[in-house]
Amino acid sequence: MKDMNQDFLNNARLAAIVTSADDAILSKTLNGGITSWNPGAERMFGYSAEEMIGQPILRLIPPERQAEEGEILRRLRAGERIEHYETVRQKKDGTLFDVSLTISPMRDQSGDIIGASKIIRDITDRKRIDHVSAHLAAIVTAADDAILSKTLNGVITSWNPGAERMFGYRAEEMIGQPILRLIPSERQAEEGEILTRLRAGKRIQHYETVRQKKDGTLFDVSLTISPMRNEAGQIIGASKIVRDVSERKQTELSLKESQQRLREFAQDLERLVESRTSELVQSQQQLRALAAQLNLSEQKARQRLAGELHDYLGQMLALNRIKIGIAKKHPMEAALAHLLEELQATTDKALAYTRSLVAQLSPPVLQEFGLAMALPWLAQQMLERDLVVSLQVKTPIPPIPEDQALLLFQSIRELLLNCIKHAQVPQAVVVLECKEEALYVTVADQGLGFEPSVMLSAKQTTQTVNKFGLFSIRERMLSLGGRFELQSSPGNGTVATLVFPITTTLIEMPASAEALVSKENGTRKVNGAKTRSTPDGKILLLVVDDHAMVRQGLCSVLDAYEDIHVIGEASNGKEAIELASRLRPDVILMDVTMPDIDGIEVTKRIKSDHPHVLIIGMSVHSAQQVESAMSNAGASAFIHKEAAVDKLHQTILAVRQSAAKVK
Repeated sequence: MKDMNQDFLNNARLAAIVTSADDAILSKTLNGGITSWNPGAERMFGYSAEEMIGQPILRLIPPERQAEEGEILRRLRAGERIEHYETVRQKKDGTLFDVSLTISPMRDQSGDIIGASKIIRDITDRKRIDHVSAHLAAIVTAADDAILSKTLNGVITSWNPGAERMFGYRAEEMIGQPILRLIPSERQAEEGEILTRLRAGKRIQHYETVRQKKDGTLFDVSLTISPMRNEAGQIIGASKIVRDVSERKQTELSLKESQQRLREFAQDLERLVESRTSELVQSQQQLRALAAQLNLSEQKARQRLAGELHDYLGQMLALNRIKIGIAKKHPMEAALAHLLEELQATTDKALAYTRSLVAQLSPPVLQEFGLAMALPWLAQQMLERDLVVSLQVKTPIPPIPEDQALLLFQSIRELLLNCIKHAQVPQAVVVLECKEEALYVTVADQGLGFEPSVMLSAKQTTQTVNKFGLFSIRERMLSLGGRFELQSSPGNGTVATLVFPITTTLIEMPASAEALVSKENGTRKVNGAKTRSTPDGKILLLVVDDHAMVRQGLCSVLDAYEDIHVIGEASNGKEAIELASRLRPDVILMDVTMPDIDGIEVTKRIKSDHPHVLIIGMSVHSAQQVESAMSNAGASAFIHKEAAVDKLHQTILAVRQSAAKVK
């Protein structure tokens, strides 16, 4: 009875083990029919016991492996036990997984084999680990780097083929040897520091140092060292990857040397470029100065030619006009009178052409009265070309040296001509303003516009040749120490700004174009003016003109009038001032253009000293600005020389009457 109880207890214990096991434990007949199925089998395969008991074991075997079962049953019938048979089985959902089988024959009481018990263990994770381990082992084996491991005492425990190739030692020579064998004597202190850091659980990455080969050769390496832990997490050693960086170090050294040579070359090149640039800049400045000088020489030549035309041809034509007028006052035959009319008309045309030619070559108003008066004159000239110029002088304009004024005037005129030819507009605005120690002259239009980068290029194209040479204006301004600013785009007009540095002191000048250009032309009334005449009632008159023949012609005209007495002639401004004080004339006929002091300044001085003297301005010029300037200086009237015969006497009487009214 006791034995029976013991058997019962043993069987119960075994049943409990089978029930609680994680492995699948089952039994089958020698025909492969399943006779038992534990909970572990249910969890592993997904089938319940009711689903599997009585079913063939082939249900768990993939089709391609079912031949294995026949071999297993054959071995079982022969009484053979099969241990750790690794294969693949299939779950209820069709998933295949790796298993390890242990199969034992089952015998009855007489010892006959009646079936088999089978323990199935899922080894999927182990297989995966084995695969990874094999893969890692293959990597370690095939690596070019030296991969080794060591204890915390620095004893080598593994040595891959890469280490053999790198250091020259075989694995048998190094496993069990101290790592110090690979470290040069002067660097062996490094190992103690490395082991200290490893024991603290620190990983060492890309530690660059020097190691020694079997033949004693020293070479540069990069170390990556990681702590190795056991299953309990305790650090038991270290894995080390050693990479030969000698080639990289040599490359870095070569690169560093190359960079140094490159820096030296760059410095030499920079010095050379700086030298060449300085030479080019100097050459450019010299060329720019030469171009400006050539331009200025051209303007000077134009000025000289214009002066000769004005001083000789213009004055001669004006004198001829006066003499023709004198001749017409005498009785003559109709044919002669007709001839004189034709001669007068021809002379008038020649005078007009001469004035136009002089203005194109070099406007006398610029030479004699400066840029401030020349610009209003230029604005009036543009009206003849159907361009209305709005001139705005926002601040007083400083005196500008004649040479520089010529170049500035030329640039402004060419910009206005560009408005006519290329911007195709009827209006333009010119603004003058002094700021930041510079004169800013802006010429703006609302015309077609263009691309500035193309137009400022020195390279000539069909477009730039046909357009105005803005490049030459820029060079001209640079030669003056200024600059040329240009804002434009197709369809949006153009704003061109000339910036000219000012180095002189400002003088008092009108601050607006209206002050410069008076639109009213009349006599100037002088309060308290006194008139004086000879005992016979004649008006005492002083003629001032630098051309002797013109003076003679004017005197011839005046001699025809009994109420006029010419008491003196002056050929320049200084003589005019001296004779005005000594002779005390009633009226002075004052030429505007004279070589020493112009008629405007002479008028100011005489009117300041002798307010009662009446002055009539006279010139070959037809510029409104000249008339306005004479009026502002104190002149009572202004006439053109060629109109002297017809208007001189009438004008003298008119200013006398006007002066008499204010007594």
